[in-house]
Amino acid sequence: MYQLLIVDDEIHAVRAVQAAVDWAELSISRVHVAHNIKQAMGIFGEHPIDIMICDIEMPQGSGIELLSWVRERHLLTESIFLTCHSNFAYAKEAIQLGSLDYILKPVKRNELRAVVLKGVEKVNEKREQHISKAESQYYAKLWHTNRSILMERFWQDVLDQRDASPKRIRDVLQSRNLPIRETDSFLPILIVVQRWAEKLNTQDRKLMEYALMNAADHMILRGEEQGQLVRITGDMYVAILPAGTRTEDHTKDMERMCKTFIESCNRYFRCDISCYVGEQGMIHEMAARYHRLICLKESNLNRNNHVFFVSEGINTAQSVAVIQMNVWLKMLEQGAYDAVYSESERYLNSLKDVVGLNVEVLRQFMQKFLQMLYSFIQFKEWQAYEVLGEAIAAEQLSRALRSVSDLQAWVKDALDQTTQFGYGAEDTKPLMDRIIAFIREHVDQAISREDIARHVNLHPDYLSRRFKKETGKSIVEFMVEERISMAKELLVTTHMSVSEIALCVGYSNFSYFSKIFKQEVKMNPQQYRKSRRSEL
Repeated sequence: MYQLLIVDDEIHAVRAVQAAVDWAELSISRVHVAHNIKQAMGIFGEHPIDIMICDIEMPQGSGIELLSWVRERHLLTESIFLTCHSNFAYAKEAIQLGSLDYILKPVKRNELRAVVLKGVEKVNEKREQHISKAESQYYAKLWHTNRSILMERFWQDVLDQRDASPKRIRDVLQSRNLPIRETDSFLPILIVVQRWAEKLNTQDRKLMEYALMNAADHMILRGEEQGQLVRITGDMYVAILPAGTRTEDHTKDMERMCKTFIESCNRYFRCDISCYVGEQGMIHEMAARYHRLICLKESNLNRNNHVFFVSEGINTAQSVAVIQMNVWLKMLEQGAYDAVYSESERYLNSLKDVVGLNVEVLRQFMQKFLQMLYSFIQFKEWQAYEVLGEAIAAEQLSRALRSVSDLQAWVKDALDQTTQFGYGAEDTKPLMDRIIAFIREHVDQAISREDIARHVNLHPDYLSRRFKKETGKSIVEFMVEERISMAKELLVTTHMSVSEIALCVGYSNFSYFSKIFKQEVKMNPQQYRKSRRSEL
């Protein structure tokens, strides 16, 4: 539906126009009236006027002036002029300003109807053009915003060999309007985080990954519009670079660039990281290039923070005899945990000197070591998941195979948990007493699970599992209960302020303390103090 405005200083002329046409038949839902330019401008400010019928000659400003104002502010409005005499100069100026038509007074019904109908059609045409333009602008903005996402998904499909043929690649590039061609050449660089200096929680890990990706985008892609960083896992990425001329200088430049990136990651993100530079090729060849980089990565189990070139070749692994662990099992059964750890360290350290060490050697060692631990756990009549916990999670097992150093860390962790379970199984009650006493002694401090674990010489994961099993509560739940219990006592027996009490029970944030207190007690601290004192 459309809205129409009649502008004329003569009241009878306005009424004549109003009565001349069945407006509803022309899809006009509302007819507004103004008797001068000022009134007309006010109506434009309050209503979306689609068609304006305006007298050219008015005492408080001409229709030409109004049309000029409308053209600057309301581009979708169509205008029709009324005049008492045929004046070519008026008609010429009206047409120049974009008036749809002009009609001589007195208005003829059929002529007015025909001109307004033409105006409705013109407005409808403008609306469609405006919507089409707005949609084009919206999708252009959306494409620009999501270009990186579309590019990354495209390359993920290529590396996974889902879009491998040149024809399929060409079709996908055209359909997604991506700024590359199927005949373009690229150079893949595999970026692998070998280890983080500190154990990161989920949130910190995501922040570090985001920062690392930004650094790679800035230092390796270096603003290349056709370049793309592809996330494979949280520890592995592929930088796709437009291929340059293969010269010795270009290779040296690549090495310098990757070394600078590695040094920055060492310094700012505190992680060990290596780059594996592939060979250039067209898009349909990238999956094979990527696979060679993965093979190169898996052949590097000893060197950290290094730049490798696939053109230098993959070293053939020396044959390595996997150690038999029957003797180690006997050591465990006799309680000689430290001896087993020392022997495992000696063997794994010897692997660091093996040229072209293959991941299969590490996998065989891990399988035999796990079999030995399971045999020992069965001998003790324990449950494997209670003893080893996260050490046998798929993610941990996969991470342990990235290098000899990672496997050594995993062996130590698994042995620590086994040792601690053995000690804890024989002395459960005193252990729980020590843990609870430590928590109560430090209820006014922000102690962590790691602090408690260090106090009782246990692995944090094992501590959590054992505490939950013995008390039915998590360590965090127990600490909250203890703090709230002490806070309740202080609220009733002292005149300390609530903020002072919050500090006394380990909460530096008053608002957070009040929130936790209300969750546990079902009333805020002030309400609790008032209710308990009224009972005394």
